[in-house]
Amino acid sequence: MRGEISANAQVLDALASAIEAIGSDAHIDRLIDLVGALVRHDRVTVVRYSATQRPEFVSYRNYTAEMVRKYLEIYYVYDPFYAQWRQNRRPGVVTLVRSADMLRAPYVAEFLGESVISDELGVLLNDGPGWCLGIFLDRSHGKFSRSEKVRLEARFSVFAALHAMDIKARQPGFMRTSQPARLGEEPATRAAIRIPSGLWPDLSCRERDVVHLILSGHPTASIAARLGIAPGTVKNHRRRIYEKLDITTERELFLQFIGDTV
Repeated sequence: MRGEISANAQVLDALASAIEAIGSDAHIDRLIDLVGALVRHDRVTVVRYSATQRPEFVSYRNYTAEMVRKYLEIYYVYDPFYAQWRQNRRPGVVTLVRSADMLRAPYVAEFLGESVISDELGVLLNDGPGWCLGIFLDRSHGKFSRSEKVRLEARFSVFAALHAMDIKARQPGFMRTSQPARLGEEPATRAAIRIPSGLWPDLSCRERDVVHLILSGHPTASIAARLGIAPGTVKNHRRRIYEKLDITTERELFLQFIGDTV
């Protein structure tokens, strides 16, 4: 009982501070405090998504400037929340869809792995025409539960109202960040993955087909079914591909692809 009272008091204190910070430089930090008081987490990242522009990194906690740089220069096109906002522009509470394809995709396999993040739970708030503000709670180990998502959903209207009041309190031309505007690239969904013609010239046409499906997140059985070959043949192709590219893992294949497309 005492634990519940203490937790509720922490949330109420965070809410009071968030209200007081509306229209000030402390608004984002106090909003993070409020969201974070409701769900246990290890890291926080705050990103603005646009329907047309490259994302903007607004704030972070227990994170590194180097990972921010990598996100903006390399990985944002693989961010499923970026793709989701560009497609739906729907505010709300969002979670990382942990499908087999997503777990093998560069955003999870590379970016979150290097960031030591095992799961994300986010709150997307309208932040001006075509934009949203995403506050993401990150965990280093384990997953967020359904009940934790429901807990944030139950308070979403409060988060949205606080942020809407902050927007209204700002002067015309106010900017959340000083990052230069840049058109955003199309999200790297399966259909968007294209292997540059000059990359890996030693691969045969069939080997390039296999690589394309690997980069798109397909497991061996799916690659075999799509190409009409046996799973063992796919494994043989993969072995020869690795030999030609002088690599030993799928991770290295992703890194070569990403490095060439940056």
